[in-house]
Amino acid sequence: MIPHKLNSPRRNRRRSWALHLFRIAVLAAVVWLVREQHVWYLAQVQGRQLAAVHVDQVRRFYPHATELSQWNPEDGGQTVLDAAGRPLGYVVQTSPASDAIIGYAGPTNTLIAFDPQQRILGLAILNCGDTQDHLQAVLADRRFLESFDGLSWHEAAARRGADGVSGATLTSLAIVEGIVRRLGGEPHSYRFPDPVTLREVQPFLPHAARLAAGDQPGLLRVEDADGRLVGFVGRTSPAADDLIGFQGPTDTLFVMDAQQRVLGIAMRRSYDTDEYLPWVTDDKYFMTWFNGKSLEELADMDPAAAGIEGVSGATMTSMSMAYALVRAAQAVRDAPVAVAWPTWTIAARDGGTAAVVFGGLLLAFTNLRGRRWVRIGFQLLVIGYLGFVNGDMVSQSLLAPWAQNGAPWRLAPGLVLLVAAAFLAPLLTHRQVYCHQLCPHGAAQQLLKNAVPRRWRPTFRLPNWGLRGVSLVPFLLLIWVTIVAMQHLPFNLAAIEPFDAYVLRVAGWATLTIAVVGLLVSLLVPMAYCRYGCPTGAVLNYVRLQGVGDRFQVRDLAALALLGLALGLRLLAG
Repeated sequence: MIPHKLNSPRRNRRRSWALHLFRIAVLAAVVWLVREQHVWYLAQVQGRQLAAVHVDQVRRFYPHATELSQWNPEDGGQTVLDAAGRPLGYVVQTSPASDAIIGYAGPTNTLIAFDPQQRILGLAILNCGDTQDHLQAVLADRRFLESFDGLSWHEAAARRGADGVSGATLTSLAIVEGIVRRLGGEPHSYRFPDPVTLREVQPFLPHAARLAAGDQPGLLRVEDADGRLVGFVGRTSPAADDLIGFQGPTDTLFVMDAQQRVLGIAMRRSYDTDEYLPWVTDDKYFMTWFNGKSLEELADMDPAAAGIEGVSGATMTSMSMAYALVRAAQAVRDAPVAVAWPTWTIAARDGGTAAVVFGGLLLAFTNLRGRRWVRIGFQLLVIGYLGFVNGDMVSQSLLAPWAQNGAPWRLAPGLVLLVAAAFLAPLLTHRQVYCHQLCPHGAAQQLLKNAVPRRWRPTFRLPNWGLRGVSLVPFLLLIWVTIVAMQHLPFNLAAIEPFDAYVLRVAGWATLTIAVVGLLVSLLVPMAYCRYGCPTGAVLNYVRLQGVGDRFQVRDLAALALLGLALGLRLLAG
């Protein structure tokens, strides 16, 4: 019996930690389900904007297909299922990624069919904005339509070379570009695949000896033999591949000096009518009109308003070149510059919140909490700074979106630190730091309790059945929060808690009412809202480390019920 007694405390500790880890796992599972449901929901919203695909349209690739699943959040496609519900593969559409890619007269939405191993089974045209003749030419060319067959997702995305369909070159190349773009491939012009060469640049910059990548996307640096910068060169493709002249787009070269002023332009290649092209290139007035213009001036230009007149006999070709130059200049000027996020971006308010958090931790884990004036002064600071000034509080209206989208630790590190302290302190210790030291509404209730002498407070005690009833309120509210978060209901979760009452510019009547009533009731029942009405406090208390005497309780059954609800909602969604 003695060894049994000696081992009993050890067994109790193991049992306590196992129960504690179980509670953490339950909470983590609910958060994960909320996140998964949110990702699935966004995929359905995006999917509903696409063309409807019917089973008959995919049976050529999947003879046993009977239905299509809902939209897959991983690839944005739909799984193809047989009569037994087994997956046969999946299909994706190139729209909307391909909507801006114009072939001869319009964009094409292409269906890409994959097998279960992510290899392409074939292509189908869902919708085409080009002429019927061009579309029929593409559909009749089996070699082109089967050119992607057998490629994996990544192999197709990395494809560079493409042979167009004779008689429908622009349409077929636009289809290839749309497929590559939809699968995540790097931007590439399939109409004008040839890169700029030194031979093209040297008529404008005789000392050019090398072309190098520059800091601005869309522009190459031109350097002499000693590596000195002598100018820049760019082209209108692929930024303006959708600008059609008489019959197709034109790729135009533009060369600038070191101050980024245009030295001259040259036609590289065009899909327009061959007889029109010399009329443009031989027109010195048009070909030199842009000389001397800065990149900024070119980007802000409206060719028609600037007085550019198209070349007689080739008006559409020349004007498309002018607008393409403007488009290319805009693409260079407006290209996003990659900015690395700093490890921390701490504003003054973040530093203030962090200082209050550390003050709360100091108060919770030292004897300072026993000093009345220190405690009261800190409570006033929490109410004034975290509440009325910063509005930094832990609430369901904050936690639910974070569960869906993740925490914005780069943009609001102070608030993330506050939430981390709120959860980590009870997880790792017996102390409920946030509720007791850092919650503005909790601090307001404590101040009110201490400000009113006990003899002046009305005596009130709920019967046992009443206590059991009100103790269900946080759990019922958490059920509602889970439903709202997973079903994306148009309901403001701030309306079920009092915290937004401290942010007067956004406080609603429901929030203000809960705050005022909660403070008044706390005169009858000390810390009434915290004990019987706060869903956030219930979550923090649930994961609190209880000690060796902890047992499986009713709240664990409630947590399992909440997990079951979240799992059920996720399974019903599909």
